[in-house]
Amino acid sequence: MIIFTPSFLQFIKYCFVGLLNTVVFYGIYYLLLQVSLSFVVAATVGNILAIMNSFLWNKFFTFKARKKVASETIRFLIVCLGQYLINLFIIAVCVNFAGITAEWGGVIAIAVSTFIAFFAHKYWSFRDKNKNL
Repeated sequence: MIIFTPSFLQFIKYCFVGLLNTVVFYGIYYLLLQVSLSFVVAATVGNILAIMNSFLWNKFFTFKARKKVASETIRFLIVCLGQYLINLFIIAVCVNFAGITAEWGGVIAIAVSTFIAFFAHKYWSFRDKNKNL
């Protein structure tokens, strides 16, 4: 039986926002691949648009952070940069070493980086020093 703790429910919200971000990222990524842009360009543009979407949804919906906009934004962007680099690395490994298409490499990258980014955002980007971890 799953216990619906506040952190578990927050993770569910994060995953919902992640689905929205996935639609934004992968939709742009796939379309740009179809017009013969490299996966680096496609991933970069897709990530920029998904990051803007993600910040707003996660700040106000998932983590309900209402203060420290500047510091949260900077930490959020650092985590997103890390997630982008992880995604790009995974896609490159898939394409260049595993013989997996760039499209499927993007799917694999999203799946792996979701867990890393949730904990980074929860405990660093939008942390609430007044709440227990």
